[in-house]
Amino acid sequence: MASGSIKKDPIKGTYYFIVDAGKKKDGSRNQVRRRGFKKKSEAQTALTEVLNTVNNGEYIEPSKIVFTDYMIETWLPEKINNNRMTRLTVDSYKSYVENHISPYFKDMTLSEIKPKDIKGFVSYLQSKKSPQNDKNLSPSTVQRIFNIVVTAFNFAVGEELIKDNPAKNVDRPKIPKRVVSVWNADQVKKFLKSFEYSRHHIAYYLAVHTGMRQGEILGLPLPNIDLQQKLIMVTQTLEHDAGGIKQGAKTSSGVRSISISDDVVEIIKKQIARIEEEKELAGDMYIDNGLLCCTNIGKPVFPDTLTKMMRRKIKELELPPIRFHDLRHTSASLMLMLGVHPKVVSERLGHSSVTITLDTYSHLLKNMQSDAADHLSNLLTDD
Repeated sequence: MASGSIKKDPIKGTYYFIVDAGKKKDGSRNQVRRRGFKKKSEAQTALTEVLNTVNNGEYIEPSKIVFTDYMIETWLPEKINNNRMTRLTVDSYKSYVENHISPYFKDMTLSEIKPKDIKGFVSYLQSKKSPQNDKNLSPSTVQRIFNIVVTAFNFAVGEELIKDNPAKNVDRPKIPKRVVSVWNADQVKKFLKSFEYSRHHIAYYLAVHTGMRQGEILGLPLPNIDLQQKLIMVTQTLEHDAGGIKQGAKTSSGVRSISISDDVVEIIKKQIARIEEEKELAGDMYIDNGLLCCTNIGKPVFPDTLTKMMRRKIKELELPPIRFHDLRHTSASLMLMLGVHPKVVSERLGHSSVTITLDTYSHLLKNMQSDAADHLSNLLTDD
């Protein structure tokens, strides 16, 4: 019968266990190790499971564990438990494994995969078509899938199933820097004016006036709006398929307070009044989710609804085509051109660092530098 023991890592403070599973064919000791347990009870549960598989003759040598099986059966469940992943993120991870990772690695085991295989995988992704359309996978999708593979191998190294991560020294696929598309003030006014009497006017209005992300706007609860203090608190987002609310924001700095103007306060008041009227009209049919942006019976608004309406309106008004997310960029660019400090813009947008703001809008800052140079010269030139 196999035996095992639990120990505590004196440096990390986590628990790990070792199972003595007899001897290998070459006569060396066959030990199974698992690390990184926060609680001793968690280590004990995992140890019991391994002992059962070893004693029942069901234990599989690390060299024989199929990589994609390991991702689905071990790595992903562990990641879900430790990171509180959303339903959509879990679904996307499973889709990446099924549609992109499994077809390439097939039955390759953890120990079989080498750096050359990872490099080949990146090339494979870059030439692969998306299952949703006939277009190549976007650079951001390629990078995301690569990151998932790297993370899974890192976890396997931590469990001592393999010695090194084969993707460790493989260059991470790059994402070409996207040119930010924005509107000027006149174009914004023209667009917002056309939605003045629409129930969705509030969503576009907030995007420009606050720089909030689409999910943050559509997931904004009424209690998070303080009209007296003129503040909006961003603490949750609507999922992309409108199927649920995710607590928190894209980043930790995304949870923030945003000051709003008197004009924004008045627009919000009108929206709240509309909601109250619709509640009375709908009666028992009204589903009160407590959201500022909602349908006439209180349900969350599908993000795709705003996207389609925006495309139609842009075509009708003959405006330069931009995405809903570019309204956020427009908000930032207009603030910077007005001389608002980049640090303030960064805080309103919920960027994790002002460096991201400076990098994203560097083209605007160059123009501002030219203006600053001219203004300084004018100030110091004698009349």
